[in-house]
Amino acid sequence: MPKQSIKRRFNNIFRSNFLIRQKYHRNVIICFFIIVLAYPLLHLIQTGQFIIDHYFETEDINDMIKLDMNVWKNNNSFLTRKIPRYIHQIWISSLENKQMDERFRLASESCITLHPNYNYTLWTHKKILIWLENEYPWFLSVYKSYRYDMQRIDAMKYLLLFHFGGIYVDLDLKCLTNDLITAMIPKNQRENEPDIVLHIGTEGISANTDVILAKQYHPFFKLAISRLKAANRWFYLYHLTIILSAGPTYLYGIYRKYPLKANFYFIPNDLLWGKLFHGVGGATWYGNDTLIILFLIQNNIVLWIILFIVIICLFYVFHLLKNRKESIR
Repeated sequence: MPKQSIKRRFNNIFRSNFLIRQKYHRNVIICFFIIVLAYPLLHLIQTGQFIIDHYFETEDINDMIKLDMNVWKNNNSFLTRKIPRYIHQIWISSLENKQMDERFRLASESCITLHPNYNYTLWTHKKILIWLENEYPWFLSVYKSYRYDMQRIDAMKYLLLFHFGGIYVDLDLKCLTNDLITAMIPKNQRENEPDIVLHIGTEGISANTDVILAKQYHPFFKLAISRLKAANRWFYLYHLTIILSAGPTYLYGIYRKYPLKANFYFIPNDLLWGKLFHGVGGATWYGNDTLIILFLIQNNIVLWIILFIVIICLFYVFHLLKNRKESIR
């Protein structure tokens, strides 16, 4: 056999083996990236599915909650029941044995002083653990599994208002008047008080949870409690995790889903602030990403520019992958 033919055959074999190894390595790399990206992709899909289910009206409300709603709707004794005169406040930073800030202590004392005829409880981490163990042991594991104290605080607002009814007030709010519950309800609704009193967030995508009034055992908060476990997930940013897992935006999703809203009342912000409450410096839970998110919300132009840049980058990456695929062929 001529040397040139042997050399050609050897080159063909070498090239064939090289291509096989190259294809093998490429497949290994592809499999590696598929495995690495599979979990985040699955998590992203599940998160998207949760958001769609939570914020759009569907028929997936628990049958028992539907039954509770029908009983509540058709029972005059529930409709004429008063909101319990009970103030709830929560201090869960005691989880780290931190002392309450003096401004919060003074604000809390203002509410106690102005409401001698109201029941009052400052719920600490230890009190909540004991109470949950006795009343809602199934929720104890969810409470402990939250990443952040703010999630625990928001979740406990719903459990306490469902179990006891009354009014929840954030600790950074100073009370300016006595008998807050009566003062917050219009005169023409005081004989038959609203079931729930909220105030919608200024951004339009949340139901603020700093002040909430509720009648005892209301099915609205039963629905809110029933979905807390499913909502206990990471939403990629600290701020989003807080507001979507148990915070204001989470509650707004419950409000959208809940069908019986005829006996809800939304207190105007101009009555709430300056006449009933005075803020003593809140937003203590805000993180660095919160400031960025608020900046983007307040500056729509910046948001659109970032969205445009992201779209351009995606098209550029797609173009590179397409060219690379054609070059390999």
